[in-house]
Amino acid sequence: MQAIQISRFGGPGVLEIVSAPMPEPGPGQILVRVHAAGVNFSDVLMRQDRYAMTPPCPPFWGRRSRALWRRWARA
Repeated sequence: MQAIQISRFGGPGVLEIVSAPMPEPGPGQILVRVHAAGVNFSDVLMRQDRYAMTPPCPPFWGRRSRALWRRWARA
């Protein structure tokens, strides 16, 4: 799958499209195919390392998304 991540903090130029392994759903989880993902101001602040709870690099972006069900695992 493709994902957007950063390996360092900074401006828009630090965003990278990378190949990542396809995740497998765990018990009681589903896997979805994301068709669109949104970015808001908190994402911009995290990219700049200016947010109160910035995750360590490399985070993946797209927590707000439009997706379709793909696969599920029984609980």
